[in-house]
Amino acid sequence: MKKREKIIYIISVILCIAILIIGYFTATHGKSYYAEADGELYLRAKVKEIITSIPVYGDDGEILSEDTVFEAIISSGENKGEKVTVYQNYSSYTPFNPRTVSVGDSVIIAKFDGVDNWNFIDFIRSDAIIVLVLLFCALLVIFGRKKGLKTVLSLLLTVLAVIFVFMPAILTGGNIYFWAVAICVYIIFMTLIINDGISKMSLAASIGCVGGVLASLLLTFITDAFIKISGNADPHSIYLLYIGEGLDLRALIYASIIIGSVGAVMDVAVDIAASLKEIASKLEKPTKHELFRSGINIGRDVIGTMSNTLVLAYIGGSMCSLLLYFYNNYANPIYLFNIEIIIVELLKILVGSIGILLTLPLTAFVSALIYTSSKKKNEKNAADVFSDMLDAAGEFESPSKNDQKGEQ
Repeated sequence: MKKREKIIYIISVILCIAILIIGYFTATHGKSYYAEADGELYLRAKVKEIITSIPVYGDDGEILSEDTVFEAIISSGENKGEKVTVYQNYSSYTPFNPRTVSVGDSVIIAKFDGVDNWNFIDFIRSDAIIVLVLLFCALLVIFGRKKGLKTVLSLLLTVLAVIFVFMPAILTGGNIYFWAVAICVYIIFMTLIINDGISKMSLAASIGCVGGVLASLLLTFITDAFIKISGNADPHSIYLLYIGEGLDLRALIYASIIIGSVGAVMDVAVDIAASLKEIASKLEKPTKHELFRSGINIGRDVIGTMSNTLVLAYIGGSMCSLLLYFYNNYANPIYLFNIEIIIVELLKILVGSIGILLTLPLTAFVSALIYTSSKKKNEKNAADVFSDMLDAAGEFESPSKNDQKGEQ
C-alpha cells in the first residue's frame, strides 16, 4: 500500500470512528442508558464458604423455599476485598431456579435500598464469553493477518453502533425506520472501507448493499398494509409499550428484519464485486455485458447458501417459541401459520432473501460500470470512479460494435 493510500485509509477509519461518536451523542442527547439505577448496587464476588441452608417446609413436608447462606469476598467496586454474608433463595413456585452455588464460584450479588442483606443475583458468565471472544479475534488475526485485524475492528464498530447508537436512539423516541437505515448504511460503508479501503470494489459493493437494504425497507412498508401485524411477536415486546410514550412495535420488528439481513446482503455484494474485479483484471478489454452476465452467474451459486443462512439463523433463534406453538396447534394449520410470531419469522426470512436477490443484479450492474469505466488496471480514487461511471452508464444499454462482431 502506497503512502498516499495509507494516509487516506487512516483518515477513513478515523472518520468512521468519529461518525460513531457523533451518532452516540446525537442518539442519547447526553443521557446514559447503561448506568445503574438509584438504590441498586451490583457487585462481583467470589464464594469462599457455604455456611448453611435454611429450608421452609409446607404442611405436607415438601420444601417450599430454601435459603443457601454463603460467605463471599467482594471483588469489584468500593467494597472490594470485603467479606460478606450472602443469601441465595430457592423457591418451588419458580419453574427455573439457578444452580446452588459452590465454593470458588464467581457470582453477582446485590444490595437494594431498605434491605440489609446481600442477595445472590446470578453467576458470572461473561468471563467465559470474553475468553471465547478473545479466541475468536485471535483466530481471525492468525488466519487473516492484516485482513483479520481489520475484520476485528469492523466487528467492534458494528456492535458499538447497534448498542450505543441504535438502541439509545429508539429509547429516546427517534424514528425507528430512519435509525435502522442509518445504522445499516453506516455498517455497510464502515465495514467495506475498513476491510477493503476506498476502492472500486468497496464502492460497487456499497452501492449494491444500500440498494438491497432500501429495497427491503420498501418491501416492509408494502407488506405492512396486508399482513396487519400488531407488533406483539416477542414475549418481552409488551413491556416496551411502557417505555416513555411507548415504542412502535411494528416498526421495531421491521427494523430488526432490515438489520438482521444486512450481513447476508453485504456478503453477497462483496462476493459479486470481488469476483468481477478479479475477472476484469484478467481480461484485456472486459465489456459491461460480459461482466454483468458473469456477476449474475456467480450470484446464482451464492444465493442458495445465503438464503439457507437466513432461514437457519431465524429458525434457530426462535426454536423454543416455534416448538411450543407447533405442539399446541399441530392439528390446526390454518391457525398455526397465521400466528403473528410465526408470520414475523417468515417475514424475516422472505424479506431478507428478497433483499439478497435484489442486491445481486444491482451489484453486478454497478460493478460492470465501474470496472469498465477505465482501460487502466490500477485503482482510481472514489471521485474519479464516480465521474467515469456517469460516462459509462450511457454506454451500457447496447454492446459496442466491436463486441457485436466478436459475438458473431
